[in-house]
Parts: sequence; C-alpha cells; structure tokens
Amino acid sequence: MAAGPANGGWETVGKRRAKRREAGGRTAEQPSVCEGDKVRHRLRETVEELRSSEFWAICRETAQRAVNKYCTTPKAPASCCSPDVGAAKVLEDQKDDIDLCQTTLDLVCYGIGNFSDSVASRYQLALLFLLLETLQIPRVSCLLFDPLFTEWEKSFLKDCGMVVITENEEGKRPINRPTLFYMVHCGKALYNNLLWRNWSPQQLAQTILIGNSFKGIEERSPARILQRDYTYISSILAVTEEAAFPDSNRYLDVFNDTSIHQFPREKLDAKPREFWEGAAEPMYQQCEDLEIIQNG
Repeated sequence: MAAGPANGGWETVGKRRAKRREAGGRTAEQPSVCEGDKVRHRLRETVEELRSSEFWAICRETAQRAVNKYCTTPKAPASCCSPDVGAAKVLEDQKDDIDLCQTTLDLVCYGIGNFSDSVASRYQLALLFLLLETLQIPRVSCLLFDPLFTEWEKSFLKDCGMVVITENEEGKRPINRPTLFYMVHCGKALYNNLLWRNWSPQQLAQTILIGNSFKGIEERSPARILQRDYTYISSILAVTEEAAFPDSNRYLDVFNDTSIHQFPREKLDAKPREFWEGAAEPMYQQCEDLEIIQNG
C-alpha cells in the first residue's frame, strides 16, 4: 500500500449493494476511536491477504493490459511510490510478467459502501488500493462517492490522500482524459448514466470500467426492458470488449460477475453519426426496480 499523506502511515477503506440500500439497509454508525483502529487493522490485513492471492495476481495482469494503450513513458519501480511494507513483494510479483508503464489515468469510484462495517466493502476497497498501487495512480487522482458514507468514512478517505465527491452525481461524470471507473456491483442505472454522459467516441474510448459484466446484464435482462430502461448499455454492447475477473470461491460474494470493460476507438468510429446524435438523458420513469440512490 502507498503511504498515508500525513504521517507516512497506512490507512484505507469498503461497500454494500445498491439494491440492499434501496430496500432500507441501515447506514453504518460512527465508530469510536478504538473501533476505527480496528477498521484500519482489518483493512490492512485484507489488503495483504488479497495481495498474496492468485485472484489478485490475475486481476493485476488483466488491469495492466487494459491500461497499456494509455502508456507513455517507462514507469518507476513501485517502491519509489510505495515506501511501506509490502512494496518489495509488489516488485517481485510484477517483474516477470508485466511491463510497467507511466499512465495518465484518473480513477473514479462509485458505490464502495460503508466499509467500516461491511466485509464485502472492505475487500472491494482493498482491491481499489492495490489497483492504485499497481497502476501508480496518485491518490489525489482517485475520487470516491457513496451516498451512505458517514462523516468518519469521508474523513478517513481524505486522510488517505483521496478526494471525496461532495454531490451525488448519479454516475453522470464527464471525462476528458483516460479514466478508470471502479463500480463493483453498482446498479444498472449507474452504468447507463455514465455511458450517457460520455456518449461520444472521444470520451468512451478513454473509459475503462470495472463493474458488473455487461454480458451478464444482457443475459439476465429481458431485451425489451434493457432497451427501454437502459438504452446506453443495450446500444454499446456490440462494441464493448470485456475481460472477466477470475472465478474464486474465496471471493465469490465480493467480486462475482465482475469484468473490465473497454470501448475500442476503431469500433466506436465505425458507428454512423446518427448513432451518437440526440442522446437523451435517462429518466427511468417506467423502471420498477431502480438500483441507485438518486440525487434529491
């Protein structure tokens, strides 16, 4: 893990499914100082467990391949940016099969959940920290939002050097540079909103999305509902390249049905101009099971 910004220490965070939140799942309570220390300790243990797993080894390779096309210059060894315990193991893991390179990547994380009391959230945040470390994305370039974050969790994330988004964007964040969106087990509307807001070849070609498999969404959703309520997911399926996270019995409930999605520029440019014109903002007025918390 990269060191914390203030004291060189290590600090971090986690998630609940949007569907559970919509069904009335409780918000995490503010932990005491002692409980906060326990959260940090558990997260530290979770990061090290993931770091040594075969699951992470495969995820790391898959993520690095996904960002390779954005590489510009050779990247410095991870130890230069991660002076804490565990950096030597990162180098050992990476030296044989991954060519490190400098990226200009931002990372936006939605829906990580109440990491202070959710085991799944803790694992998902631990993976986020490993991605930041491996891809050498500065923590200041990592933005996070969850409508259920407590004040303690927000402060915790800020102390880690990351940026907490203050307004519920509903996934409607425009980009103008390569950006990795980390959205594990988010609702379909959040993915659909993100696609709509960046509905152009220029923007989608710079988008990398880690989240629920679009192929899985297509298989589980009636075509009529997918086309009516989640138009942008339905429309982009044909030009999406998807690499699945490995199956793992150990992390089945945490990372099941998760893939890295990319939208190759050549496929996007092959679409006719009318494919991109007249993109209406999604409203979900007929959607019976909206899986996000909306703004306001």
